[in-house]
Amino acid sequence: MKYFEIQDSPELKYAPQLKDWYGRFDVRDIRIDTFPKLPDMQLFMIEPSENTIFTDIILFPFLLVSPMVQGVIKMYRERCFFRKVILLDQKNQESVLYYLPVLDETSDIQIQRIQYTNGRGVPEISDIKGEKIEPDRNLFWVKDSKKRHVILSLDMAESLIRREITGLGLCEVELYSKD
Repeated sequence: MKYFEIQDSPELKYAPQLKDWYGRFDVRDIRIDTFPKLPDMQLFMIEPSENTIFTDIILFPFLLVSPMVQGVIKMYRERCFFRKVILLDQKNQESVLYYLPVLDETSDIQIQRIQYTNGRGVPEISDIKGEKIEPDRNLFWVKDSKKRHVILSLDMAESLIRREITGLGLCEVELYSKD
């Protein structure tokens, strides 16, 4: 099974920019064991812009997905909880429903990105020593010392691509256990 990390895409440059999100809830509570602390529904204003595109995936300041993406996640029966987030564009008098997914998270996995040159996959140079693994999940977070990475399987990536969702940037990764 191949895996991918969700990354920025060109459309995300125009994705809604949340205003005054810091302090509304603690992003550290976006975890399976603490998500009940999060409100069931949250409203955020967005920065007014004529170029705003309500993409199906938003990565900053935290992962938000459209109802279509939420449907795909549910279709794969992943262990995932959701909180509703409404984004309000006051200037254009528009509001859009998103979901904040709360996924399984592990720090027992190392990620190695694969870059393609002339049609051949070349792993990044790294000091990974663990054994290559293939988790039996389609969507999860891998946490390292710097950030939380959203990892999805090839099957789920294809399901999203077939639905022509916006805001999906992918980078192939190989997953290794930490020694």
